[in-house]
Amino acid sequence: MNSSRRPDPADRHTPVLIVGGGGSGLTASLALSGLGVRSLLVERHPGTSTLPKAHILNARTMEVFGQLGVADDIYREGAPQENCGAMVWLSSLGGDEPYDRKVLHRTSAYGGGELAERYARASAYPHANLGQRWLEPLLRRHAEERAPGHLLFHHELVDLQEDADGVTATVLDRTADRTFRVRAGYVVAADGGKTVSRLRGIRMTGTPTFLEWINLHVRADFSEFIPYDDAVVNRVSSLSDDGTLEHCGVVPMGPRRWGRHSEEWTLMFSRPPGAQGAAALDDETIVKMVRRTLKLPDDHAMDVRSISRWPVEGTVAEHFRSGRVFLVGDAAHRHPPSGALGLNTGVQDAHNLAWKLAHVLEGRADSVLLDSYEAERRPVAERVVERALFSLFNQIAFTSGTGVVQGARPEWNRAQMTALFSDTPDGATRRAVQREYFATNRITTEHLGLEMGYDYGDAGFVGDDGTERPEQDPLGLEHVQDARPGSRLPHAWLRHGGRRVSTHHLHTGRGPFLLLAGSEGAPWLAAVEELADTCGVPVTAYAVGTGDGPWDDDGAWTELRGHDDDGAVLVRPDGYVAMRWLVGQARPAAALGAALDLALARGARDAVRPGGRD
Repeated sequence: MNSSRRPDPADRHTPVLIVGGGGSGLTASLALSGLGVRSLLVERHPGTSTLPKAHILNARTMEVFGQLGVADDIYREGAPQENCGAMVWLSSLGGDEPYDRKVLHRTSAYGGGELAERYARASAYPHANLGQRWLEPLLRRHAEERAPGHLLFHHELVDLQEDADGVTATVLDRTADRTFRVRAGYVVAADGGKTVSRLRGIRMTGTPTFLEWINLHVRADFSEFIPYDDAVVNRVSSLSDDGTLEHCGVVPMGPRRWGRHSEEWTLMFSRPPGAQGAAALDDETIVKMVRRTLKLPDDHAMDVRSISRWPVEGTVAEHFRSGRVFLVGDAAHRHPPSGALGLNTGVQDAHNLAWKLAHVLEGRADSVLLDSYEAERRPVAERVVERALFSLFNQIAFTSGTGVVQGARPEWNRAQMTALFSDTPDGATRRAVQREYFATNRITTEHLGLEMGYDYGDAGFVGDDGTERPEQDPLGLEHVQDARPGSRLPHAWLRHGGRRVSTHHLHTGRGPFLLLAGSEGAPWLAAVEELADTCGVPVTAYAVGTGDGPWDDDGAWTELRGHDDDGAVLVRPDGYVAMRWLVGQARPAAALGAALDLALARGARDAVRPGGRD
């Protein structure tokens, strides 16, 4: 709500107020601290998540965490790569029917197994697997080390007023039962849409609740029932006594042993909304339903630590920005967990926003730059929501390959499942057909193009080098690395300072722009020196292949960069290309200055002309 009256005196002042202490909010805190910007985080719960929740962190997210200095800890505390490289579909965990305890399908997933080599060509960072119950305390620990006293848990935002100069928030200290005022320049809403969106009147658009999801966090020994030690997700689809297929995810969560020997697990299933939905089921009924679906022996121990219910929707906020308020993560987009896209997208939202807030607050960028957050990230959210919805329904398409028919007599469906696993030519045919159905599920388990292929070229805050955008894989499976403005900086290995480093390691972590010129790029390095005092924007610059490096020993970067030896690539603090010059420029300092002005929304938008070949 906007107000023209003079704000009341505040108890605390901060450049940025972060509302929400989950993955997105903690990432925002880390990113801002790394950029030298103070922030204050308030979270209404007394601590981080007590539920495992999301667990797969894709390669792009790990690049972000690498820049923030927490990737090594995540790899150390998460699952070893050998324990999180596959997805497996099972007919049950227990049971003694001819079709029980069978492997329906197995495939490499999320950059593991047979996908590892292809993913390694695209990023120096493999995916990680660590549930939010363990990830968030790790992020919180790092965030509090970098901003002592600036993370307030058990504190709830209750009101938000905006005026021409900033925002005044009323925060309830839930421990002391008192309120105080916080004066901030900007607000990052990472509260899952609980409060800020309501206070600002921001609606969610798209597909409202169509399923209700139930997660059980359990301690159990499932090692005798799980056939593989590298499955990051086991999906059970069992035939019930009444002849219907029931589905349940069985996800190993570690935290000390992993794979089939994990001590803790998440069990996931869904119900239609309404009278028979999740809210209508008491905990005892839910546990009985899950045990029946998994066909666990009656005497097999399973300690249920918690049961959570949440609505599944496919929605995007109509606005990601409202004045001085910005929505990230679940506050901005909500969708099913299919494809492990939710937390990853939220982390990347916060990373995209943080450097822009920092440069605006430091006076290096025009406040118009903050418009680029919605322009760049909302299309990403729309694509993610579309994919997650499609993936959810596609995951059960394989049931058509079993021969099981919804509503058919139980005897018929039992016969179909028995025939599926029979050692006969008919059984072999059925299994071959079923593999065809499962092949379509690649859009859930190997979407490298979706993870890495976001392009910000249409948002209006990067230059134009006159080249055509590469054709994208419509399935999002493949990612063609490209250094065209608006794309993510391609990953290639270089040799620098006696070490093997990725192009993504060349950012210093303090958020400067990065310029990578060719071996004849001395004029570009001179241009950076010339602009150092007048431009006010730090730029780390290298001429690859000269002097003290870095050096492109295997030629991978030379192939990917797309410019001549006298050309250059300018990269934003978030790792996306701001401008590429295919050849040297007559006035490199002017060209570089214009590109920085565009990237920071300073001056005319037509200041950057294509730096292409004549």
